[in-house]
Amino acid sequence: MMRRYLVPIAIFAVLLLGGCTASKKAYSEVSSLPIAVNLENDGSNDTTPADALEDNINDETVEKDLEITEKLEKSSCTEEQLLVEQSTAEACRESLEQLQQTIVKEYKTVLPEAMDIALKYEMYHLVSYDYLLILSDGVNVREKPGTNSKVLKTVPAYTKLSLLHEIQGQYIEGAKSDIWYRVFWKENDQVQYGYVINRLGEPRRFQFDKMLASIETLKQKIEDGTMGFVSNQRNRNGSPPAYNGKNQDVFGNERYQSAPGYAQPSDASDFRYIPDGTLVSVTGEKNGFYEVGITGVDGIFWIPQKYVSFKNVPEALSQVIAVDRRNQNEGVFEYTEGRWRLISYTFATTGVKAKYKYETPLGYFMAIEKKPSFKYVEDGTTNIAGYAPYAIRFSGGGFIHGVPVDYKKENGKLVDPGMREYLATIGSTPRSHKCVRNYTSHAKFLYDWIEIGKSAVIVIE
Repeated sequence: MMRRYLVPIAIFAVLLLGGCTASKKAYSEVSSLPIAVNLENDGSNDTTPADALEDNINDETVEKDLEITEKLEKSSCTEEQLLVEQSTAEACRESLEQLQQTIVKEYKTVLPEAMDIALKYEMYHLVSYDYLLILSDGVNVREKPGTNSKVLKTVPAYTKLSLLHEIQGQYIEGAKSDIWYRVFWKENDQVQYGYVINRLGEPRRFQFDKMLASIETLKQKIEDGTMGFVSNQRNRNGSPPAYNGKNQDVFGNERYQSAPGYAQPSDASDFRYIPDGTLVSVTGEKNGFYEVGITGVDGIFWIPQKYVSFKNVPEALSQVIAVDRRNQNEGVFEYTEGRWRLISYTFATTGVKAKYKYETPLGYFMAIEKKPSFKYVEDGTTNIAGYAPYAIRFSGGGFIHGVPVDYKKENGKLVDPGMREYLATIGSTPRSHKCVRNYTSHAKFLYDWIEIGKSAVIVIE
């Protein structure tokens, strides 16, 4: 069983080896992070340059996430404890008895024929492609689709259960519905089946078909012409103009860390904001502007040349991390022998729109750089709050990274409590500050695997 305790960094690698035997080699090289662990509360004696700090990556606090995690662990309701792997899910589906109830919808996600699967990361591969996220605490999973039926299990919010069907059962007045989810889970080495009224859960799936289509679209764009990407991290190349006096355009794109995309090669024409890191197809230049197309966005745009970079842009795409903002999960793909192979699929958590917070932007992004860690500050301040390990930057201050670590305060100093592998909230609801949060071992896998100059990050809905 995977160990999930707060541990000193020096022994983190050893604890990771308690996971799947097939995965030991991939994680035997987990290294200590170059983190300063003896900082004053205000960070005044930290040597990190101010422009190297990131905004707080956490919407919900790490402490709250840890409380939720502890609750699920005590209830034996973590993914590792409940979820059924896809091969078992398929076998269960084949052996199911004929239902007496009316099936309204069947959940049966499969891999596209044009995609192969060859998993290289297997820490959290024990998950079916279709699953149900429980939305409330104390949800009863019943033997049959009705409130008079036996309660098989009571689960807390954030629990995930493998999902089979929507079926018609007893009408529940409080839910205004007679639709129940038929779910299954593992318990005592057996597969158990039950029912949850639809108001109490949300169906999720891995959209492999949409991921693959997006990847193939980007690959073709790269092969067809010259690619660049928007480069304006922390407005280093200049703050774009306000949009009708506002810091957000009609598409919800933020002014900060973006470039203006004009309708004409003139800063007097209409424009929209194009986020940092966005990959663009460069088709011409005029008057100090590049003419560009943006994959997935209609029209042609003119971007001032100072905002476009060609550094490390892939000439051929062979690695993609595809993040699904709607379902809060991701797939990792590698192009080998003329086909895309799924080498990892797992849960992820994206950004939420709030004060000091940003949604993870949709689109096609450059994998710009990777860092063994980065430090972040408390919202609205310059005080160092903690760090995030194994980070890959793709847009502004948006990174794919491991479980964030808040420093502890001891005797006026900030002390590193050690990395943590797991949070039960990963794969649930948007909770971070633009970033894409992963299990730490998966972030380490991505950090070691990705090659800047051959890779991209795609965010879908």
